[in-house]
Amino acid sequence: MQDNLPLGLAGIVSAVLVFIMPASVRAQDQGPAYQPFRYDEDWSALSDTSRRQDPLDSLKYISLGRSGWYITLGGEIRERYELLDQPGFGTGRPDSRGYLLQRYLFSSDFHFGPHFRFFAEIQSAFEEGRAGGPRLTDYDPLEVHQAFVDWKIQDSGNDSVTLRVGRQEVGFGSGRLIAPAEGLNLRRSMDGVRIAVRRGRVEWNTVALRLVVASQNVFGDVPDHRQSFWATGFVLPHPFWKVANIGAYYLGFDRKDAVFAKGIGREIRETTGVHAWKSPSEGWDYDDEGLIQWGSFRGAPIRAWAVSENVGYTFGGALLHPRLGLRADATSGDQGKKSLTFGSFDPLFPAAPLYSGPAGLLGATNLIDVTPSLGLRFSKSVRMALELSSFWRESLADSVYSPFIMPIRPADPTAGRYVASAPSATISWKATQHMSYSIIYSRFWPGTYFLKDPPDRKVNYFTIWATYRF
Repeated sequence: MQDNLPLGLAGIVSAVLVFIMPASVRAQDQGPAYQPFRYDEDWSALSDTSRRQDPLDSLKYISLGRSGWYITLGGEIRERYELLDQPGFGTGRPDSRGYLLQRYLFSSDFHFGPHFRFFAEIQSAFEEGRAGGPRLTDYDPLEVHQAFVDWKIQDSGNDSVTLRVGRQEVGFGSGRLIAPAEGLNLRRSMDGVRIAVRRGRVEWNTVALRLVVASQNVFGDVPDHRQSFWATGFVLPHPFWKVANIGAYYLGFDRKDAVFAKGIGREIRETTGVHAWKSPSEGWDYDDEGLIQWGSFRGAPIRAWAVSENVGYTFGGALLHPRLGLRADATSGDQGKKSLTFGSFDPLFPAAPLYSGPAGLLGATNLIDVTPSLGLRFSKSVRMALELSSFWRESLADSVYSPFIMPIRPADPTAGRYVASAPSATISWKATQHMSYSIIYSRFWPGTYFLKDPPDRKVNYFTIWATYRF
């Protein structure tokens, strides 16, 4: 059980700190920037003290007395209020008040010359006020989130080879399969080995990892020996489109107790995919991905697939720089008990949320979604996104799943294909180099799938959070 009094006090103190922290002196488009993966940050330029503009820049380069030997300190405080009034479309405990989520990260990056490095990060996450108590991804009092050693075996100009061993965050491509799950209260990490090779503008990564399982005990997180993961893939500039990229990859996954509508059993799954993307700017942007999966589940051969398209056009010269976009995803489902193969797609360790809008109520298995969107840019730091998502089952013989690949309802072929519709609105404000705020509202209207197998409650989702990074 959590001690609510200290946690509530910690929440008040943290909220005060988040809102009164000093503004950044450095302009947001100058100098080093905070990265989604904190280990990707390079603050070595601040060895020149004349380039330090921010009050906290002294933490980014702490000399160890030798050339190229230094420490970088970093961290994050995130305070988040969240309301999900009908979890599971009515299967969970109703909640009309919402709850507070808190996350704290602190990292130390030790550089011992050009070839050796040690990166460590601790994470602490809390939940207060949720009906039914914290979910598995809400609460972990204190854990070693990352702790790895980098050995740069080769480093010559644009060519390098780096060996990384230890606990680490991992993300590839769009995050549809492998991501640290920024949307959850607990970020995801893995134990294992990574080899990164760069040849000019071509990057190649190979990994062998195990998921780290959160614990409610201090420093109690351990690797999950019921599952293992390995992968290799490359990214290079697109051969036909300027300022675009293309990647290809292979992933292997072995889980001893996978849960699907067809049953529980060992899943040995291999995935190959191609990903091509051009980042949003003026004019056209796109993000396309296609995946094929094979292997076995409970002895039956796996034959699964997924395709994803996200395309948009930004009118750079128009008022508010509107971006009109369309996202469409389709992931395969199983064809039922009579099928000799197993067709349910497994998204492995995806970003959360990703496939089902900001609320993340639906997982990427046996799902088709179509989402037109409108993005508006009020300034360089304030943006709004409006979306309208609609969802259907790909196979009538399979269930609809949660983001953690658990069936939400029985695999009822008579329940219809239409799952839900969900309009949503997101406002984000990057106030300073350190501070950012987000507000999201989404409402789910259940379709025939839930109407046939109730409860079929409408779901309101609302969240507001403030993040301070240094």
